[in-house]
Amino acid sequence: MRLNNKVVVSAIVLLAIITATSTAAFADAEVNIKADGTMSTDRVPFPAHWGPPPLRQTRDYVQLPEPYGRGSSTIRKWIEEKMAEDAAAADEGTGRRFANPDSKWPDKSLIGMTGEEAEQEIHNVDPSLEVQIIPEDSMVTMDYREDRVRIFVNADGKVVDQPHKG
Repeated sequence: MRLNNKVVVSAIVLLAIITATSTAAFADAEVNIKADGTMSTDRVPFPAHWGPPPLRQTRDYVQLPEPYGRGSSTIRKWIEEKMAEDAAAADEGTGRRFANPDSKWPDKSLIGMTGEEAEQEIHNVDPSLEVQIIPEDSMVTMDYREDRVRIFVNADGKVVDQPHKG
């Protein structure tokens, strides 16, 4: 049986695409290699008040600060910066990070406060706003209202995401 050159080239290109795709998918997966050589997909989540990690990352694979396993050096630098900010906030005794402690919401971070404290901060700025305290990961409507602020809290009643109008 004689194969057409176009068929052979197409098969090689298809194989290269499949290999590259599966390799890229593995490289981007959140996989940790344990000391015994087995893989673990267990990933300790980053604290919610850190916000999302950087999207653009280097393609290296380094040890991250405990307990985060391994990842890119971009992520390692981001984790170290966030840990330093948390340590500085703890040294100040606030337990929260504020851009300026004298500032008012929405410039002031309400993350880490109780839902009721955050509600009071918002009402101090604008008492006409309807403030809703909602458990994180709750289903909410997607309508946008300038007169509403939703405060998402964790199981301990602490704010996990910066509240904003809408």
